[in-house]
Amino acid sequence: MPWKYSDEYYREYTRTTWNAAAEPYVGLMEKLEPFREAVVGGLAPRPGETVLDLGTGPGEPAMTIAVAVGDRGRVVGVDLSERMIALAEQLAERRALRNVAFRTMDCSRLALPDASFDAAVSAFGFQIFTDPDRAAAETLRVLRPGGRVSLCVWSTGERVPFLDVLVAPMLSFAEPDETGYLPTPYETGGPGEMVRFLEAAGFRDGRESRIERTLVFHRPEDYLDALLRGTPLGHSLSEETAEVQAEVLRKTHANLERYRVADGLALPAEVVLVTARK
Repeated sequence: MPWKYSDEYYREYTRTTWNAAAEPYVGLMEKLEPFREAVVGGLAPRPGETVLDLGTGPGEPAMTIAVAVGDRGRVVGVDLSERMIALAEQLAERRALRNVAFRTMDCSRLALPDASFDAAVSAFGFQIFTDPDRAAAETLRVLRPGGRVSLCVWSTGERVPFLDVLVAPMLSFAEPDETGYLPTPYETGGPGEMVRFLEAAGFRDGRESRIERTLVFHRPEDYLDALLRGTPLGHSLSEETAEVQAEVLRKTHANLERYRVADGLALPAEVVLVTARK
């Protein structure tokens, strides 16, 4: 039976599932660091700038940017998950970073003043935001004229085996909503899609590049632990029957065999890096 989709339901589902995944995600975040480095490089933060990190998770790339903008600069990281924000605050405290602040906030409802930031970043945020169109409009609103944005999203499924070895078996059992919509991690990952999305929101000078890295896991169990505990995928799978769960895991193990190397698993992952201006 198709499920009834609502923005409020998806918002609460996103909040609670990322809260549950917050601590395990810190370990997975380390494997994704090369992509966050590319987002920071695309932004090229300057000393003294004020930067917004949308969907900051446990505080990256906000903390990296805080170092780059220096004592005269300021970084604000926002995330819908209050548990992620609590972790970000703890990590920033350990690093004695005084020019970064974290706030629990829906990225499509930014409680921030107009034209208050020089730049904004988002690493893997726009594919999970409750209302990405409104989040883009809100980002544009809080940027100063000429303000920059740098973000990354996952590419299409066949270009991201790191995710798709698990997501494809899960999607084979998923049911769309009453309108036929079925959310995936790959929306706006096709050629030029994210540039067109930002330009439709009012941004200009959009540019796209693609980055591929190989993520290594020692065992299939390590991979499954990282993805099922460190993302909401585990919660989604737990909602299925025991038979479906077993079949998804069987198919995932079979998919992983294609990526075996001498010391474990080597899973390619491609992201789309996009920059634009207000």
